[in-house]
Amino acid sequence: MKKITLLLASFMLTALTTNAQTTLSQSVDPATIDTGGVACWASGTGEYRDNAFARTYDLSSFAIAGDFEITTVEFGQGSADDGKTVDVNIYTVDTEDLSSAVFTLLETTSVTLEAANDLTLISVPISTTAPAGSIIAVEIFAPDEGAVTFQRYFPGFNTSGQNNTAWLRSDGTGTGGANTGCSIPYSDSNTIVADPQEYVINLVGSEVLGVDENALSQVSFYPNPSSDVVNVKVPSSVEITSSALYDVLGKRTGVQVSNGTLDISSLARGVYLLNVETTAGTLTEKIIKR
Repeated sequence: MKKITLLLASFMLTALTTNAQTTLSQSVDPATIDTGGVACWASGTGEYRDNAFARTYDLSSFAIAGDFEITTVEFGQGSADDGKTVDVNIYTVDTEDLSSAVFTLLETTSVTLEAANDLTLISVPISTTAPAGSIIAVEIFAPDEGAVTFQRYFPGFNTSGQNNTAWLRSDGTGTGGANTGCSIPYSDSNTIVADPQEYVINLVGSEVLGVDENALSQVSFYPNPSSDVVNVKVPSSVEITSSALYDVLGKRTGVQVSNGTLDISSLARGVYLLNVETTAGTLTEKIIKR
């Protein structure tokens, strides 16, 4: 059974787990887009070649133990021509070294860009679930436009720093046009040119709760604050096996949950901590006597 804990003052308070959205980023500043990066294109003719820009996310490095339900990808637009379409691809990979990784596509979606959004963070809804323990690669793929001119995308970022490698590929293996690249397999973007190339590509989603965690998240305490009785409601699949109420100094009050209620009428006003052992795990709730 899993214990979920949160430090409150000098006491360990167990918090209920929820499906709160989490943003995973390898950028020190995941929100600012104030410069644009390089891409493979023929500057003389304006023809754009295929380019892919990527970040990796090892779920274990972000303390995500369960499946990760992805809802959004955010990426920086340094600059783009009106009508340029890019693909947002989500893969699982067997290593964060994309130069040698095996890619398994989970989901893809396309977005058409506008020049008015230069130097902004583009948010793209996308729905897929990465299995627990996955390494995820998020790729922004801008296809070769062949003889069509000035349909370009250049990645956006800032120079506040990064926590992991930003990856660039332009090898002509993508879709569209003449499939012409610059003979660059997936490489650390900062080895391609002297200037920093630290793309902002964020992954937004939530960890999928396990069965026990879902059950614990449905436990409720009401009314709270209360002057006399607090009701403790648990789902039918959960049984309370023991409970204890402590004051903020950690002293046991002798008050327990009985028949779904907690009688605090005899206690002084203040804040208390209720520790509840259940068949689905342990949780602690702050109880306020008024």
